[in-house]
Amino acid sequence: MPKNKRNWLLFAFKFIFSFAIIAYLLLKLTPIKDIGIAIHGVDMFWLAFSFSLHALGLIISARRWQILIHAQGDRVPLAFLAQSYLVGNFFNLFLPTRFGGDIVRIWDGSRYSRTILKSSAIVLVERLTGIIALLLFAVAASLYRLEMTQKYPIVWIALALGTAGLLCVVGFLLPFSDSLLRKIPEREFLTTIKGKILEFRDIVRVYRTKRRAFTTALFWAFLLQVNVILHYFLVGRAFHLAIPLMDYFIFMPIVLLVLTIPITLGGLGLRELLYIEIFKLYGIPDAVAFSFSLIGDVLFTLIIGLVGGIIYVFRK
Repeated sequence: MPKNKRNWLLFAFKFIFSFAIIAYLLLKLTPIKDIGIAIHGVDMFWLAFSFSLHALGLIISARRWQILIHAQGDRVPLAFLAQSYLVGNFFNLFLPTRFGGDIVRIWDGSRYSRTILKSSAIVLVERLTGIIALLLFAVAASLYRLEMTQKYPIVWIALALGTAGLLCVVGFLLPFSDSLLRKIPEREFLTTIKGKILEFRDIVRVYRTKRRAFTTALFWAFLLQVNVILHYFLVGRAFHLAIPLMDYFIFMPIVLLVLTIPITLGGLGLRELLYIEIFKLYGIPDAVAFSFSLIGDVLFTLIIGLVGGIIYVFRK
């Protein structure tokens, strides 16, 4: 089956699966009337405060990316990287994968690195720091709240998949993979592919000698996760939820990690289901949990994506 056709079939599956969950929730658990009542009672001050954290998160993300670029010997303005993030969010709204925005950022980064391969390696390492930070948050949260993770086995699946993916990346960078890569047959097409893989690997391995840059980027990744969790806490305040701040540091990393499993369209449906199940522990109605996702995730994603779209139109 052609790769493009396979990608679109996967997109169709995610689309159907996501909206099947949404339809089930709306028909069985969360009547639209109750959702409207929950949204009507939102405190706009806390909602605006939570939205302001997206600006801080944008700066943190751009700075992390800039640190990793500088470690490769290139210089890129922070404002340009922030704009690239926003444009990437715009393309994430309609591209069939969660990483569509990364394609935009790789292309933008190549303007300064002068090579797609180098720009791709930098974005990969940036993603890697985010995964490491999220995994560590999620593992700590899971161990601290074992009763929650035992109730939802999907948490362990997400932890296992995240750890396995991280180990695969690490294994790819370790010396023992040299011999495996060099066993690729010396044929015209395969030789070209092998050369690109080895070059890509060498670019990523530069960070072995740039440990300070990698460690600093990892620090910014942890800071970004804290900022994300604070955003959800403020959204909770907007909905008048009596959930302590520390509890958000326990269950939000678990939710965010589970959403990395690529079985739904950007987490749509699965995210709402997770909020409903977790909020039951606090006696929060299903409609409020659904509204929490609708406002805290979907609405803000659309707003930020539209801002990125405007930037994209005017910078062409």
